[in-house]
Amino acid sequence: MRFLSSGIFWGFIVILFGVGILLKSVFHVNIPFFKILIGIIVILFGVSIIFNAINSRRNNTVFGEYKFNFGTIEKEYNIVFSKGVFDFTNFNFSSYNGEFIKINSAFSKSEIYLSRNFEYEIRADSVFGVVSLPNGESVSFGNIARLENAENSGLKRINLHVSSVFSETKILFK
Repeated sequence: MRFLSSGIFWGFIVILFGVGILLKSVFHVNIPFFKILIGIIVILFGVSIIFNAINSRRNNTVFGEYKFNFGTIEKEYNIVFSKGVFDFTNFNFSSYNGEFIKINSAFSKSEIYLSRNFEYEIRADSVFGVVSLPNGESVSFGNIARLENAENSGLKRINLHVSSVFSETKILFK
């Protein structure tokens, strides 16, 4: 509910109140501003609850910017209308069981930094977006699958499935 205490919100309310006075005195239009104000506050409160519930999960970000740069690996990450930066060089892969780690971006920008200490199988899907791989290849509409850092066959393999819808996702070695 930080938005309700911001100057932008109250400035908008004062402007609406002034427009209401002008409409009432010049055009004789009666608009119930108090009821509209209460309705706007209730709607903003509900939206705030929804987005705080979504963003409280560590593997999702909506309308924000988040750096995923430590901890244990989750099965899926979702970035919506946001920017997400993944730095897999600091993640703990000790309990990783070989399942695909899914990174989904919608209307967003994502950067994924990989460690050279692992071999990666990367599956990338894109619809009206772009996924750029570390070797310079990219996919804009369709899918692509590649092995990265495979010249060192003794390394543990990490499986990534990256989806980009109306988004830009860059995968780079750090």
